[in-house]
Amino acid sequence: MSSAVTPHDGDGDAANELRELRLEVAALRAQLARRTAETEEYRRRLVASRNQAERLATQLKALRGSSSWSITRPLRMRRRKALNNGWT
Repeated sequence: MSSAVTPHDGDGDAANELRELRLEVAALRAQLARRTAETEEYRRRLVASRNQAERLATQLKALRGSSSWSITRPLRMRRRKALNNGWT
């Protein structure tokens, strides 16, 4: 008995390869969807962090522009000088 190759033998291999490739494509699409969701979450966090930084910068500017900040300036300078003299 000979092991003759029939035209359908190659079809089975091609069908298996096609099935494997489709599974791989599906897996890659799922991975892409996960990565896209992660990227969007990081983008959302970045926007939130930038907004918080802007709010804090505004608060700091308002604090430094306040009259109490101006009034207490000599005390801060004296304290800073005392601390620097203690460390040097």
